[in-house]
Amino acid sequence: MWRALRERLSPAVLARSFAALRDAQYRRWSIAAFVSGSGGTASTVAIAWLVVELGGDGVAFGAIVGVVMLPTLLAGSFAGMFVDRFSRRSVLLATHVLQMLVAAALAVLSFTGTAGLPALFALSLVQGLAFAADNPARQLLVLDLVGPEGTTSAVSMNEVVINASRIFGPAVAGAILAVGDPGWCFVFNAVSFLPSLVVLLRLRVPRISTERVPDGMQGRAPAAAHRPRSPWRFAMGTPRIRTTLLLAIGAAASYNIAVVMPLMASDVFHAGGGGYAAIAVAFGVGALPGALLSATGPAVPRSEEVRALAVALAGAVLLAAWSPVLGALLVTIALAGATSMWFIARANALVLLETPAAMRGRVMGIWAMMLPGSTVITGLLIGGLADLAGPRVAYAAVAVFLAVVVAVGWRALRTADV
Repeated sequence: MWRALRERLSPAVLARSFAALRDAQYRRWSIAAFVSGSGGTASTVAIAWLVVELGGDGVAFGAIVGVVMLPTLLAGSFAGMFVDRFSRRSVLLATHVLQMLVAAALAVLSFTGTAGLPALFALSLVQGLAFAADNPARQLLVLDLVGPEGTTSAVSMNEVVINASRIFGPAVAGAILAVGDPGWCFVFNAVSFLPSLVVLLRLRVPRISTERVPDGMQGRAPAAAHRPRSPWRFAMGTPRIRTTLLLAIGAAASYNIAVVMPLMASDVFHAGGGGYAAIAVAFGVGALPGALLSATGPAVPRSEEVRALAVALAGAVLLAAWSPVLGALLVTIALAGATSMWFIARANALVLLETPAAMRGRVMGIWAMMLPGSTVITGLLIGGLADLAGPRVAYAAVAVFLAVVVAVGWRALRTADV
């Protein structure tokens, strides 16, 4: 085990793993994405706490999260087709401006004391419309910048950026909620999009061949030989991708802590807004090394690795669900954050690299439908279960789902298709 760890952390492996950072445009985009991601996570914490203050229950938490992801669930593949046909930069400029406007509207409602559940639902829906196109556009823009051989590195670095923002954003939100109005979280979110807009306006996307198969993929993926017109037919007809997409539903539910963790903080451990923010920060603290570890793996993700990580994630979620005290929850939710991000990064790269270039946007749209679009349904189910049986049982149900999918798809998650 120690030998394997030393090999993963060797200078040669680290140089390959962080190769995407050599590109100056990618570095600038990553920094801007960290800033906007921090604003987004701060806003999510503020919205969750507003729901608590408005007397919302578990179903309300799940519904708010579900409304954000509803457009992705219903039209993820259509949004992916849109991204396939138009400039990723233009799509992202439009989605960023729309998200700025939503954040500004939330700030006004919070400061004026007029925020209510109907307004939060309406603005969350608008946010969801922007996110449906934003998510696949971000992934394809990164591929445009670094090329196929840098995809695994870029996907892992993207998870690092996301989870660094999961630490910084909730920390900012916790400080704000401890001393001031949640509206300042929304102000922070609105301003956080400015660096991304500047980078996008100055971005020059190189013309690269996205059809070239990276080293290690030749002869391995049926995607390279078969190019069905329907992205759904391709995804459901490829055993590894089909099983990975199902596991993505469980992974999305595991990191969707805004549904059950506010209830764990308030109802189980009797902590306030600062307690929930601490849980969110702990998840991000764990997720960051998980994303870093995913970057040190093989350049071409292995199906068996994805399978093992799914098993580890199920175990971590179960431990978090039954933590006896808040301190234990902070430790186990950090472990869940690490395993979920490690799984997501490797699974994302696996699906992306095994998809023909001509339909990557659409298949990434399907990926977004499963992770995180599926939270429209799982958020409501988990929220309802939290109301009926408590937040512990609701979060443990995520572990059960992951374990069942792994058991059913055990043979599908192998390197060679036969």
